Amino acid sequence: MKWYIMERHNPQLGVYYIVKGQMSKRLAKEAERAIYGDNYMLTFDTAEEYNTKIAELKAQGKSVQ
Repeated sequence: MKWYIMERHNPQLGVYYIVKGQMSKRLAKEAERAIYGDNYMLTFDTAEEYNTKIAELKAQGKSVQ
């Protein structure tokens, strides 16, 4: 299984990121569906890459949940 961060585009709140962790490709595809706005899954092969991206997003001042 791969590691995922969801990039959420909400028309009212803007762009923010939700840490999803390790999940199957099927569940990740389901998480991309949104009723309002858009979701994009960022995919990582290793926990190290995943954690590095989270640190980068926080360092850039992005909202990470």
